[in-house]
Amino acid sequence: MFAPGDADFGAAGYRPEAGWAQISPRLAALASALDRLLAASDSVAEALNRHDRVALESSNDLATSLVEEVGRLAGDLTDQERAELLSSPIPGLRQKLSNAARRNACLIEQAWAVDAALMRLMLGVGRVGPDNSVSGYSCAPGPTYVDRGA
Repeated sequence: MFAPGDADFGAAGYRPEAGWAQISPRLAALASALDRLLAASDSVAEALNRHDRVALESSNDLATSLVEEVGRLAGDLTDQERAELLSSPIPGLRQKLSNAARRNACLIEQAWAVDAALMRLMLGVGRVGPDNSVSGYSCAPGPTYVDRGA
């Protein structure tokens, strides 16, 4: 799922880097918006880890507004600024955002799996087994019949 080196999700200091002053103001604004989006993505991961629904919703709302801002800023770039993209910090930020998106997807998948297991556990408690005894979570199912005339 991860390429070598993709599992490094350490939090970077979300401040404009010293080299950003050498790029155009529009590219610096785009890089700053991407940096804030990366911080919002980390907030989503933190909310998922803490099972904090309110923080998750607010982080998602912030991320949605930042994605709109990034789209607007990217649309305003000139052709010369687009040519300078590779020498800016933006490709590195895109890679960090890609890693953060994969991390958040894994966290969401784990949360779904835990919720599904909990629901199976809750629904299986007190179920009457095939021999009329109360069975637990992992009881063997009773006999099944197949209607061959169907």
